Amino acid sequence: QYDHLPFALGTQFPFPLNLAAGRSTTATFEVGQAIGRELASIGINWVFTPTLDLLSDYTEPLDAPQTFGSNPVIATDHALALAEGLATQGVSACPNSHPAGRTLEIFRSRSYTELAEDVHEQSELPDFVPVVNVIARNPRNSIQFGASIHDFPEPVRSAQSIRTACDLILRNKYRYQGPTVSSLAEPPEESTVCGRHAPLLAALSGLDMVMLPKDPAVRQESIAVLEAAMASDNLAPSLIPASAARVTRFKAQFLTWENALDARRPKAALTAAHASLALQTYRASVTAISPSPSPLIGLAPSSILLLLTPAVPRRHPSSPTDPFEVLGRALTSSFPRVRHVPYTLSMGLTGVHHTFLQRAAAVILVLCNISSAMLESQDELVKAVQDALQARDATPGQQRSRKIVIGTGDPRDLRDDFTGWWIVCCYHYSKGALEAVAEVVLGQREATGRLPT
Repeated sequence: QYDHLPFALGTQFPFPLNLAAGRSTTATFEVGQAIGRELASIGINWVFTPTLDLLSDYTEPLDAPQTFGSNPVIATDHALALAEGLATQGVSACPNSHPAGRTLEIFRSRSYTELAEDVHEQSELPDFVPVVNVIARNPRNSIQFGASIHDFPEPVRSAQSIRTACDLILRNKYRYQGPTVSSLAEPPEESTVCGRHAPLLAALSGLDMVMLPKDPAVRQESIAVLEAAMASDNLAPSLIPASAARVTRFKAQFLTWENALDARRPKAALTAAHASLALQTYRASVTAISPSPSPLIGLAPSSILLLLTPAVPRRHPSSPTDPFEVLGRALTSSFPRVRHVPYTLSMGLTGVHHTFLQRAAAVILVLCNISSAMLESQDELVKAVQDALQARDATPGQQRSRKIVIGTGDPRDLRDDFTGWWIVCCYHYSKGALEAVAEVVLGQREATGRLPT
């Protein structure tokens, strides 16, 4: 999550995709400063952010808000602005990059010699552009580097691919001198990589610092696996002094220990002061894909509004069961007869949905696909809603419905044919994002954001 702090402690700042849509690196820098103040206030001086990955066909929908979009220049500018804002408060950013499927496949399919002969071409791949630009600014800072090696049938071969990328591109070509940090500690349940071997695979990837699993027993097993690998020379002991030197140099130059050892600043005052900044950046990110004003403008307040929202994961155990209740309440301030009816992609439209689709003067369809595996189901649901409204509008004497679609996650959700719909995107279903998009939908505020492409 992009809260950076435990849910109940920190300000809920906009996600990177929101910041990129707002197109203001000044605002991103200010958000970085604010996050840095809150992190420093509880003794944190190093944070694994920002994400340097680009939004692409390989990005899982649930991960899309963590990116700065698909444009390498925009992603670089905002990543640097966020990191520089954090640094003003003594907090060091550790940007993270996970080469996407296409790039990783190239490294897996070629030998070290083949890659070395064409290292310039590999470093120009879009996945590496933000990484190269960020380390060029400061070649001794840290970077979290890795890949979903558990997605491949040969994880050791994939680990070697990451090591090749580190050696050839980061270290040899761009003279990166800082430590590389593992991003793989907890493989998913379906992975062929067991938890105790994940840190070893990270070390075999040539990374200087590895994450250990959360479970204490698995953590001890991981350490034993690493020690056994070094004893058998499967993990070369000669790598350790070089890694230790890079880590030591980084800690001395970039980590301010005063904040970590003297965390006394009041957190409540900080979060109250930052609430306005978070709201401003959320508002700036809302993007209207349709050029015309909201179709709710001029609609009678007594009209029935049907709000169709998806079932999505709870962001934290203390968060509301249905995060879209915030959107429903915001709409009710102008239209008291809002009918909020959630849906699931697995079940599609039910009789209740069809009943309200026949009665509502306006339909607001909220999209938030959380998995590429559910993309087909989402397409089917969108088509079912459109078919139901088309049949209703064709009925003689029936008032035509006003139709709005809101993207609250991956903007690629809006690739369907929404002819006749008014389209707006807020990039996430956090409270601030939903309140900001409600203002635009109600015609209370103009959408100023732009798709981060």
